[in-house]
Amino acid sequence: MEITDAGILQAVILTKNEEPNLKRVLDRLTWIGKVVIVDSFSTDATLEIANSYPNVTLVQRAFDTHANQWNYGLSLANAKWILSLDSDYVLTDAFSNEIKQFIKDDNCSAYDTEFMFLVFGRPLRKDNTTPRPVLFKKADCIYYDDGHTQRLRINGPTGKFKNAILHDDRKSLSRWLSNQDGYSIKECNKLLSSSNTDISFSSKIRKNKVLAPFFVFFYSLFVKGLIFNGWAGWHYTLQRTMVEMLLALRLIEEEKLKDKTN
Repeated sequence: MEITDAGILQAVILTKNEEPNLKRVLDRLTWIGKVVIVDSFSTDATLEIANSYPNVTLVQRAFDTHANQWNYGLSLANAKWILSLDSDYVLTDAFSNEIKQFIKDDNCSAYDTEFMFLVFGRPLRKDNTTPRPVLFKKADCIYYDDGHTQRLRINGPTGKFKNAILHDDRKSLSRWLSNQDGYSIKECNKLLSSSNTDISFSSKIRKNKVLAPFFVFFYSLFVKGLIFNGWAGWHYTLQRTMVEMLLALRLIEEEKLKDKTN
């Protein structure tokens, strides 16, 4: 079933140099009447790919924060329901069918989904991603910044998808490293500006600086069972460990610089 009435459902996607991913994502969204893409001035083939789909509306905006970028995208969408997707989120038929049922039933303000993480196109047994709301009523929700990412403030009841979205990022390792460098700075600033009474247990482990990389390595490899995923599991585990190592280095650097200036 196509949703040709763009006033019911529209999708919003943020992009910057997403040539390796975007086509696979948009191929699964042709049933939606309007897809808004907010691009941060890509220099690869992202714009050509986006413009090849008749249901895509492409705009460009200089990136400042994730929340501002997402909220700008929401301002360009004029539908009751918003499907908010990263540019490496690939929908399955089962997931799309759930969307159609949810917007028909109209019981909740937003719906959380879990993800199936793919590495080299191969699904992992498990991963460290957490559920997030991807389908929501525009009138009931708005984004706000939280560390290196954004959160959705929801004014109303929240449901949950039974099926998962495929998280299939095929950008290069160099691009991933560049992104993580910027994310670590924002996450470091968030942790240092928060008191231990206001943060979660996992954030307290991160502020310790030494424990988090070891914890994530053994948790991913053995508790999550990614050692049974072969090199894909090792690749994911080492990436997650590197994220924590980079954050630990940022925290140490910032604390030592602060001590030096005092």
